[in-house]
Amino acid sequence: PALGAGFVFSEFTKTALPWLSFGKVFGSWGKKPTSIGVYESNFLYAIGQNQWVTPPPNITSNILTTTPDRLVDPNLKGSLVTTYEFGVDLKFIKNRYGISFSYYKEDNDGEPLTVTTSGVAGYTSKLVNAAQIKREGFELILNAKPLNNVKNFDWNISSTFGYILKNPVVKLIAGQNRILLSGGSFGTRFARAFQVVGQNWGQLIGGGIKRNADGVPLIDLTRQGGALYVNDVDKNWGSVVPKTTGGLVNSFSWKEFTLNFSIDYQIGGKFFSLSEMWGHYSGLLEATAFTNDRGKNVRDAVADGGGIHVTGVSSVDGRTPVDIYVDAQDYFHSFYAGQIGEPYIHDLTFVKLREVAVGYNIPVQKIGKIGKTIKGANFSLVSRNPWLIYRKSKNFDPSEISGVQGEDGQFPGTRSVGATLKLRF
Repeated sequence: PALGAGFVFSEFTKTALPWLSFGKVFGSWGKKPTSIGVYESNFLYAIGQNQWVTPPPNITSNILTTTPDRLVDPNLKGSLVTTYEFGVDLKFIKNRYGISFSYYKEDNDGEPLTVTTSGVAGYTSKLVNAAQIKREGFELILNAKPLNNVKNFDWNISSTFGYILKNPVVKLIAGQNRILLSGGSFGTRFARAFQVVGQNWGQLIGGGIKRNADGVPLIDLTRQGGALYVNDVDKNWGSVVPKTTGGLVNSFSWKEFTLNFSIDYQIGGKFFSLSEMWGHYSGLLEATAFTNDRGKNVRDAVADGGGIHVTGVSSVDGRTPVDIYVDAQDYFHSFYAGQIGEPYIHDLTFVKLREVAVGYNIPVQKIGKIGKTIKGANFSLVSRNPWLIYRKSKNFDPSEISGVQGEDGQFPGTRSVGATLKLRF
């Protein structure tokens, strides 16, 4: 079910407010379904890869089918997201300027999720209606025509801005305080995304550097298992969802020429970079070969002035100062050994020039007989992702993150330049 209504109040203010070209208030309420996959509700047996038995003398029996590890709740069903929205739409000075504001509130009750269970019963997980998540925020759209046919020149601007006020997990299935959303290939070692009761959706939790009451890192001088820092097993870095998102589109036209470019951005949110972890572990990234405070490359032997300067306090008592130089390879390997992901947790904030397009409307009517067949033609040069203007993370493009918990060894972002020719007949 859904219901919406709007009221165009500018119809009654034309004389009193002549500068207001259009004014409307609106509101809506509705429910939209979150369906489960077509096979999700079935108890499916997996078909084995090798469906044969090797003949004598080397007899090998291959299992043809396997029992699934996930149990499906017999009461499983899709959930309904209840949405409330209201706002105002205004346009000024003969529609040259406009602003649209909308506030929304969503309630997703009974979201189907896979939760971990004890393997004693023969299943390691269960698909069940497990969570209730609420989301509240607002969106703002600004439009303007600063120049409108001034000496054949036009300029249009459109800007969007969105902000999530809160996005809490209200409740989970009984007996669960948090449910895993995504861990990635090595996420169990370093950082994973969870739904946690009472916190915003998608909390990034994993191995941090443990510190004493004064915030000084605890260092294990025994280096058991190759670890250097003590692991703060359940450190919470916050939500993987950016609080703020938006964009800006500029369009210019002069006679037969056009120029369009768009910028988008987001602020906040966290992600874990698996590529950066392996880049440090293998020594491929620049950070593994910098000059230390003794003027030597960190890859040089510690006895020759190399190594990485590490300070902190002893993990034994949390007070005794530690001031040492550690071999570069041992240092970067220690995070893997200690299952610590903290150095590879970054902010998703970025500003990016997403697209630039330069076009020319070919005057086909002036080209002899061609104008009788072709009614219009446009040639454009288009560049995608030409410039990452700003980012907080230095080794990966935050706008290209593909996983909930972060990037999981994905390909880097790409720039492209192309040409298009559009014809109208």
